[in-house]
Amino acid sequence: MPLSRITAAVDGTRAGFEAARQAGRLVSPGGSVRLIAVADPYFAAMNTWAGQRLVSPEDVVKSGGEHLAKERLLERAAEAVADGRRQIPKGVDVTGEVIEGATRDVLIEASRDTRVLVLGSHGGGRVSGLVLSSTATDMIRHAASSVLVARPPFDEDDFPRSIAVAVDGSEPSLYALEVARQIEVACSGRPAMRVVTAGRVAAGATAPGPYGDIPVEQLRGRAHDAIARVGDGVDLIVLGARGLKGAKALGSVSERVAHKAASSVLVVRPHA
Repeated sequence: MPLSRITAAVDGTRAGFEAARQAGRLVSPGGSVRLIAVADPYFAAMNTWAGQRLVSPEDVVKSGGEHLAKERLLERAAEAVADGRRQIPKGVDVTGEVIEGATRDVLIEASRDTRVLVLGSHGGGRVSGLVLSSTATDMIRHAASSVLVARPPFDEDDFPRSIAVAVDGSEPSLYALEVARQIEVACSGRPAMRVVTAGRVAAGATAPGPYGDIPVEQLRGRAHDAIARVGDGVDLIVLGARGLKGAKALGSVSERVAHKAASSVLVVRPHA
C-alpha cells in the first residue's frame, strides 16, 4: 500500500509538527508512522536548532561550547520526537528516534525503508506560499520514496479537506490518481476531489473514482504554474514524479509545483 509506511522528519519547528500531523492523518489503516529527528553535527557547529541558540556565551565559559552544544542538540532532537508524537492521532502505530549524521544522508537512507517521506516547509505563510527548503527540493529529486512537502491546511482538524490530483494519462500520473483515491477512501469520501490536467484531454473526459467518475479540469498556462495555482483552493496536490512537462516527462515540474503551491504537495513515485 502506498501509504502504509510513512516517515516524517521533525525538527522542533512548526513545520516539523505539521509534517508529523499530516503523516498521522494520511497513513493507511493498520499502517505505521516513523518520526525521525536528525542530529546533524552542522547544527552543533553552528550552535543552532529550530532557529534557537543551543549554547549561550555563559555556558561556553563555564563548560566549553562544542561538547555542550552536541549534548543540547541531542536533547532538543529527542524533545522534537516527543512533541511530534503528540501530533499523531491515537491508535496509529508510531515509533520515533534521533539519528546522528548529515541531514541529506540520513533522509536518503530513511527514504529507502518507507513509502512516503514527509518534510515540513519552512518560512512564510499560507497566503504568500512557503519557501521550499533546499532539503525538500533535494529529496524530491533523489529520495527513493514518494515525498510529501507539508504545509498548514485551511483547517488543521479537517485535513485533507480537499485534494487535487494532476494527470496526463502517463503511468506515473495514473498511479498518483490511485494514491489520491486511496486517501479519499481512507477518509470515507470526505475530501472534495478535483482531477486536473495541463495537457490536452478530450472534451468531457472523466477519471475513475470510488464514488463515481470525476470530470477532468483543463488548466491553462504552463504546467507548473497552472497546477501550483490549484493549491490556492485545496489542502493537498498529488502528482506523479514524471509527466506534465509539455508532452514529455515531468522532472522539474514536481519541484516547481512543490516550491510554488500554497498547499501541501505529494510527489508520488510509482514503485516506491
